[in-house]
Amino acid sequence: MDKKEKIIGSIVMIVGCTIFLIVGYILSKPKNFNDEEIFFKSNKQKNEVIVDKSNYNKEDIKNNNDKFKKIVVEIKGEVKNPNVYIMNYGSRINDLVKKAGGFTDNADKMSVNCSMKLKDEDCIIINDKNNLQGNVLNNIKNNNKTNSTMSSKEDKININTATKEELMKLPGVGESTANNIIDYREKNGEFNRVEDITKVNRIGNKTLEKFKDKIEVR
Repeated sequence: MDKKEKIIGSIVMIVGCTIFLIVGYILSKPKNFNDEEIFFKSNKQKNEVIVDKSNYNKEDIKNNNDKFKKIVVEIKGEVKNPNVYIMNYGSRINDLVKKAGGFTDNADKMSVNCSMKLKDEDCIIINDKNNLQGNVLNNIKNNNKTNSTMSSKEDKININTATKEELMKLPGVGESTANNIIDYREKNGEFNRVEDITKVNRIGNKTLEKFKDKIEVR
């Protein structure tokens, strides 16, 4: 009887060990992916990358480029440090005043439009509130510099600020082309040089030659 019990006990132990080894092997075996699953996941990752790239448009690129553009402007009059300064493209008069140390106590702040955008080669004059006669002359200079689209010296049209009516005065430019120029300017910003106007729809080199000596960028 004892011999039979020993044999049965041995068999139970062997079966138990065998089951334990089989279960352990199944649990530790690495998961295999078939070719179809690998292909699907690979394509999914590629599509995600393509979608990300499609989010970059021309406007993003332009705005990114504008961050690195610089302009040179001068500020005179009633600021603490009048001088010539290098500013970021898109800066406003308020930014320039801060860079110049701020207004003096005599500055006529009411005559300054601090929200106005600066352009390359601008010269801003801050008036003395105690000098009314000088203020009138300085205001005329500032207005001529920042608002005029015509150059009194050479009678040229500034294509960065010209109205539709002013653009239509140019040889070969009708209402449709003038609208194209304004639309391009609103979407892409100011022209950096006269030749950039050929980027506008319906304006080629031949058309540019007709009025090249009558336009400028400021």
